[in-house]
Amino acid sequence: MNLFRNSPSGNRISKFVLLCGLVTLFLAGPSIAQNKGHDNKRKQKELEQQRKKKEQEIALTKKLLSQTQNEKKKSLNQLRILNKQIGMREALIQTVNQELEGVDIQIFSKREDVEEILQNLEIRKQEYAEMVYLAYKSKRVFDPLTFVLSASSFHQAARRIEFLRSLSASRTVQMDLIRQSQQKLEAELAQLEAIRIEKSDLLNKKEVEKTELETDKNEENALVGNLKKKEKELRKDLAAKQKAARKLNEAINRIIKEELERARKEEEERRKRENKGKKKTTELAMTPEAAALPANFTSNKGKLPWPVESGFVIRSFGEHRHPTLPNVKTVNNGIDIVTSDGANARAVFQGEVRAIFNVPGMQNAVMINHGEFFTVYTHLETVTVKKGDKVSTKQSLGKVYKDPDDGKSIVHFELWKGNAKQDPETWIYSK
Repeated sequence: MNLFRNSPSGNRISKFVLLCGLVTLFLAGPSIAQNKGHDNKRKQKELEQQRKKKEQEIALTKKLLSQTQNEKKKSLNQLRILNKQIGMREALIQTVNQELEGVDIQIFSKREDVEEILQNLEIRKQEYAEMVYLAYKSKRVFDPLTFVLSASSFHQAARRIEFLRSLSASRTVQMDLIRQSQQKLEAELAQLEAIRIEKSDLLNKKEVEKTELETDKNEENALVGNLKKKEKELRKDLAAKQKAARKLNEAINRIIKEELERARKEEEERRKRENKGKKKTTELAMTPEAAALPANFTSNKGKLPWPVESGFVIRSFGEHRHPTLPNVKTVNNGIDIVTSDGANARAVFQGEVRAIFNVPGMQNAVMINHGEFFTVYTHLETVTVKKGDKVSTKQSLGKVYKDPDDGKSIVHFELWKGNAKQDPETWIYSK
């Protein structure tokens, strides 16, 4: 049924209704760029998390360096920690710069969105003004009461009353929605500007970090010069450490060989018992439990917990050039992790303690079997497990030894697959 039948102002009111519909469609539709910038925000969040981790790591290196500086002797470990801190500071400054670049991109994008919205709002405001003007003129042409009473039926009169009510309410509602949308966008822009200012302040603070970085580098140069003067002492110390490393390697190889032989014999005995009275076979198969353990270990590559609760690697796996002695290279069969005083070494995976032994210069060592894998924890002052113990992931194995010369607590960690050395850093969780 036509609301405007019998009404002399049908054309003007129809135009009025059309304008109201346009405004309603504009406001009810999806907001412009509602998903725009989502990926950039996620990247910013990741960068912020990386920055916080780096700040925590630097705090730890500063603490450890402070402890070392209280000791009488400055060692290669002091130099390694200092090198680590320098790298952390440089990475931190780079991360902050990336954060700032991301924020600037967000601000630029948001400003474009705001300009587009404001332009559309201006158009809608003009349309709204015309709607109000037409409503005003319509009142002059006809009386609302007459408009209702001139209806041809009670049903049409009721619809006209509802129509007049909706027109009156829509002006207020639509204007409020326009105002709210504009205020929301302005608030978002203000918030983004505040973030940019915050990040700028952070960059200013990192200028202080750069100053400290230069201080670290100067200290590094001085420490290198001091250590070079002690070449004879360093060579003697290096020879002792290399001898201890060889002894450790020999012990590990011997124990692994014994363990593999023991496992082979046990498997043979088990197969003999199973095949007693049956057709003989030369195939050997691990028990379901033994087969599952290495499979689980392998599936956790890159996700194993660290052998200490907190710390960082100061000597990685493989061959390295000596930091001060010319033409001298060293080989590390595992990784060396510096940790806090009094820290405990812990198992990186469930398994069985297969050996506890002592190597002069390396202190106590614990070897754990994880199926076809073995992990070794060395430089332990005390050991809290015994051979044959079943250990769980992250279970404490003993207290890390603190070197009285340089005041550092460093655990040496190795990982073997059978008799093949592995790079532990590819297996433990990457911080």
